[in-house]
Amino acid sequence: MKKLSVLLVVVLIAFAAQSFAGVVLVAKTTAEGGRGVEQQNSVAKTWVSGDKGKTMFEESASPLMAKGTYIITTDGGKTMYLVNPEDKTYMKWDLDSIMGMAGGAMKMMNMKFTDPKVDALGEEPDGLIAGVPTVHYRFHTTYTMSMSFMMMKKTSKVVKEEEIWAAPKLIDAALGIWLRKTPPKTGNDDLDGLIKAEMGKVQGFPLKRKTVTTSTDEKGKVETNTVTMEVTELQMVPVPDSTFEIPQDYKETSMMGTGEEEGEESNPLAKMMGGKNKKKNP
Repeated sequence: MKKLSVLLVVVLIAFAAQSFAGVVLVAKTTAEGGRGVEQQNSVAKTWVSGDKGKTMFEESASPLMAKGTYIITTDGGKTMYLVNPEDKTYMKWDLDSIMGMAGGAMKMMNMKFTDPKVDALGEEPDGLIAGVPTVHYRFHTTYTMSMSFMMMKKTSKVVKEEEIWAAPKLIDAALGIWLRKTPPKTGNDDLDGLIKAEMGKVQGFPLKRKTVTTSTDEKGKVETNTVTMEVTELQMVPVPDSTFEIPQDYKETSMMGTGEEEGEESNPLAKMMGGKNKKKNP
């Protein structure tokens, strides 16, 4: 009987340790190349425990994801919120939806993607990143992008070389709120489907990702952008549930702007475009 009691205690301790186990990591993103690409520069700290995750921007060049804001989820990334402690507000966050809004502008400019192709070039065990074993994946993507708006027409051939160093042993679903396996959707079903089919085969989550995109227009002008994300610190430590709670006094807003109770308009996308919130007339 005594042995059973001791065994039960050991099992409960082990279960408790698993319940409070978590991952804390820091990831740095650097970008260089064409106009606007520098907005991707950031340093983000992420806390994860199973389906719960939080990514806070310690440094950020993006006007939408400003320093101090954070993304949070409690269901493995199915529902995410962007929280702004300075304004004490939060809004539903869906990067694919934001790209969908951009897709409206793309349609206005008659932007089209043709001849999409995605090739997986390799998959092999590689070294450690932040102390964790990784598998190195390589992808080669090509397509032709054309646009026609008013009197302006442009066609570019795009070549994208992408390398991913993924950690197969990292399986916590909420890691996907920052360590995405596939990039945001382009809005072209064929291209997005090909990318998902190939990059969806990546096991675990990326601890390093390097993307080199080269665009060549019809006049031969070449533009190259390079974006590198790398996890620089990673620890397996307990993460309390309170980490993933939005303060009760914070108010929900939306991407298109709400805040009518306050008599003002809060429009995060306007901020991203360089605008300011405008107060409504009484």
